[in-house]
Amino acid sequence: MRRRIGFGAGLLASVVMFASGAPANAHGYIDSGTIVARQAATQNANRGPVQYEPQSLEAPKGFPAAGPADGKLASAGGLFGGNLDEQSPTRWYKNAVKAGPNRFTWKYTAPHNTSQWRYYLTKSGWDQNAPLRRSTFELIATVEHDGSAASTNPTHTVTIPADRKGYHVMYAVWDVADTANAFYNTIDLDVQGGGTAPTTTVPKPTTTVPTPTTTVPKPTTTVPTPGTDSQAPTAPGGVHSMSETDSSISLMWNASTDNVGVHHYDVLRAPAGSGNAFVKVGTTTKTTHKDTGLAASTAYRYKVVAFDAAGNSSSSEQFTKSTKAGPTQPTTAPTDPGPSSWNANAAYKKGDKVTHQGSVYTCVQSYQGNGDPNWINAPSLWSRL
Repeated sequence: MRRRIGFGAGLLASVVMFASGAPANAHGYIDSGTIVARQAATQNANRGPVQYEPQSLEAPKGFPAAGPADGKLASAGGLFGGNLDEQSPTRWYKNAVKAGPNRFTWKYTAPHNTSQWRYYLTKSGWDQNAPLRRSTFELIATVEHDGSAASTNPTHTVTIPADRKGYHVMYAVWDVADTANAFYNTIDLDVQGGGTAPTTTVPKPTTTVPTPTTTVPKPTTTVPTPGTDSQAPTAPGGVHSMSETDSSISLMWNASTDNVGVHHYDVLRAPAGSGNAFVKVGTTTKTTHKDTGLAASTAYRYKVVAFDAAGNSSSSEQFTKSTKAGPTQPTTAPTDPGPSSWNANAAYKKGDKVTHQGSVYTCVQSYQGNGDPNWINAPSLWSRL
């Protein structure tokens, strides 16, 4: 089911845009008071640092042909640690809605022009335990705009199809007109009053009473048990370093999934260079590990292996990182060139200092820039000295 409204057309059918004369804002998120996006809902625990910047889930536009990768849709490609990509029927707070028209309001925090908004909804029978993928969704509404500044905090009325009931996920995409990016919001819904309507045909009663039997049918769903489970977990993805010192490297990765459940992760390490064997340096049930006791200015290779309770395993790709240099005593005082100018497309590490418009900033967490000139003002990325 899909409805489309052209800019300037009447407010029709399943999507209605309520505009005002105020200027538009580009950084933003869904929050109508009664319907709140996953990253902004205070009922959701362990959202990660995105809770301080719910307006900053920005990634290249072009969804579904482009945009965030499958499995990373909710985090807009793994931003802020990727906590939002965790998926299960009970992981996230659900906004209570009814099948039919519902109002979705955007809150904006930084000015920009707009080309359109699109709303996608999970299909009937979607797998609530699987990471969100493009194939999970169908487009149900489009609100078109002419590229000018949108109204402040626009409200769209989106019709949820009558055949949806229970837990569903709305994926709202806001395309910016004058950049290559879009903003992606995931909204968890509890759809009430939906589902297929009952038929009016009443079967005729029969006079034949079946004789009860004592045979109990065997269940058709089999729960794997250790020893019979042969399916390995998915490989841990996105292995990276959150920080380094001259003697430690703090690793992090995306959680694996399994048909029964992931039991633990082994962290393997080897000195950089061919011919060096990997050795296990840690076991954890979390998706982080701090490797200590390392040599300064030395590169190390890492692999993370996911195990289920039956011993099936899958390994991540190799990841290489170097420790920082140890303290030295310079014979002459080095010349400090000072921090360089901030570049919206550059990669930065935690602790890096830059200058921007006459001020000095310190990087709060490592990240790769994507050209957005507003990220220097993001408190989870930069602190102004």
